[in-house]
Amino acid sequence: MMAAPGQPQGGRRRPQGGGAPKSFKSQPWVLFDTVVAKSFLLGDTSANGLAVGSQNPAVSGSGEITFFNSGRTNANYPWYTNLDVSGQLAYGLEVWQIYLALMFPAMPDVGNIGYDITGEPISPPGPVKLAEAIINFGVLQMVLGQEDQMSWPCHRFGAGGGVAQNSSQTSLPSNGMPEGSNVLKLPEPIEMPRTQNLAAKIRLAAEVLTLIGTTGSPGVGQPLSPYSYGIVSTPTVVTLPQPPFAIQLGLVGRRVKKTQYGQIPE
Repeated sequence: MMAAPGQPQGGRRRPQGGGAPKSFKSQPWVLFDTVVAKSFLLGDTSANGLAVGSQNPAVSGSGEITFFNSGRTNANYPWYTNLDVSGQLAYGLEVWQIYLALMFPAMPDVGNIGYDITGEPISPPGPVKLAEAIINFGVLQMVLGQEDQMSWPCHRFGAGGGVAQNSSQTSLPSNGMPEGSNVLKLPEPIEMPRTQNLAAKIRLAAEVLTLIGTTGSPGVGQPLSPYSYGIVSTPTVVTLPQPPFAIQLGLVGRRVKKTQYGQIPE
């Protein structure tokens, strides 16, 4: 009888990391980090443009969106990341799936400005065009461990759930299901010991940078106008801030510790 993959002939498992895998504690895990800012204009260093938990713009002047190594940690921003140490793993991690969720505010379609030969009265809102630029013209580069692991187009990564709706005007939003089609499934796991380097960034093609814009020439990455909300009982209209732009990168798999719960760490 042939031995199973990862086992020598005779059926005996090779020791891994100084002990059998069953001696290690593991649990399902999603390691995530989120780049959040009111402005996604290129190189915007104002308070609106700096990524939350970072002193760097959400989108750099050259069109890069950086995850994990930007200063956010679970202690300070638990709703945006669960990374214990900035840019470094505090535990072993097996990565099986990856998702990339664009969490942009819903905006109504806007009227066309200028002459339109088609007579179409509306155009896609700015956040839709911003998402188009990132998904269709972005490459996600990742360093998981000691080597560059991948450089793949963003459209290969699913959203992993998030708000799903057909139209901001005709249907209610619902929580998208984190189905298998909404993640990128790796052909084999990426195994990372603790303290290994962890970095990821999206690089955007030069052809969409003008569409996104800069502080001197704003485009669809500019801060959104306030949200006007009518209160029927008063009646009044209140002006509220729009949610910021946000992009979340998640690594789905399991984290591994050398000791079982209740044991004294070695």
